[in-house]
Parts: sequence; C-alpha cells; structure tokens
Amino acid sequence: MRSANAIAANASDGTQAEHSGRGEEPGSSGRDEASRVIYIGQLPHGFYEEQLKGFFDQFGLVTRLRVSRNKKTGKAKHYAFVEFQSPEVATIAADAMDNYMMFKQKLRVNVVKSADIHPLLFKGANKKFHAIPRQKLSREQHNRERTAEEDMLRVKKAIAKDKKRQHRIKAAGIDYEYEPLQTLMPLTSVHKKFK
Repeated sequence: MRSANAIAANASDGTQAEHSGRGEEPGSSGRDEASRVIYIGQLPHGFYEEQLKGFFDQFGLVTRLRVSRNKKTGKAKHYAFVEFQSPEVATIAADAMDNYMMFKQKLRVNVVKSADIHPLLFKGANKKFHAIPRQKLSREQHNRERTAEEDMLRVKKAIAKDKKRQHRIKAAGIDYEYEPLQTLMPLTSVHKKFK
C-alpha cells in the first residue's frame, strides 16, 4: 500500500511510488506538527471536491483541496489532499477521520509531513472539474469544412495510396483489375498557353 508521503511527493507528476508501509499511525510521535495538509485515501465514488469541502469544513477552514484525477479521462483516482488554515485542525481532522467508514469504504487519513509536500501538489486546486468532451472535439475536427487546397491534398494522397495498392497486388502475382481511383475523380480543366 502507498503511503501518504510517497503519494504527495509524486502527485504532481503522476507517478506513484511504492512504500513498505502505510505511514505513521494516527497519534504517533513521528508526525510533523507544522503541516496543514492531510491525505485522504480510499475515497468513495461520488465524494469529490464539493462534497469534500462541505464535509471537512466542520473541522475548520479549508484553504485548498485537490482530488487526484486521471489526466486523460478525468475520473477520480480515489485519493485527495486537503489543506486547512491551521496545523492543529489538520491533526484533529486526521485523527477523527482515519478508519472512518463512509459509503462502505474505510477512509485512510494521514497528516502529510511538510518536507514531503511537493510545490505543485495543489496545482489546479479549488476548481470544479469539467470533463473535456474529447469525442465531440475530435468529431468536429474530422467533419469540419475543408478548404480547396486541403481537399486537393486529400485527393492526391488517396490517389498515391491507390497506386501503391495496385503495385502491391501486381507484385503478389494476383491478376486483378479494378477501376483506379484516379478515373473516378472529376476532370479538372487544364489551361494551355499558345504561342
């Protein structure tokens, strides 16, 4: 299982470091008392930025929070980081919420040591997530109106590909005749200059 400190150190670049243990247990003497950031692991589905802010405001003022998400799909990775205004509140929240059952899942909450907090840990924090409609954007890009030059370039590429296909068929020893793509294209006018 990954520790909160290992995840916090690598959360900004997307890598996940393995660690031998879960980290310090609540109430242990090795915890950094000056830290205001807590790690929340095993978040249930549907418990995201807005719900975290509302829930952890009962302990004290939440200054920043970030739910880790997949960069491509935007789906939550089921862990988050919350920063409180004071370190005492962070310690109380971590002690109270560690091993707390929420929607059939046991939360893992630790205070993250100040030395392990990456400078970009809260990059993009306090923003509501909006999914990027990648399929729609791709479809619009594919179906957009093309200029005459772009259209001519597509036709040239298709004709060149068709010629290569004909050569491969002949090279394979297959006797197959079909109407080339070039004959199906409309004829263009050719301007000749006379002397």
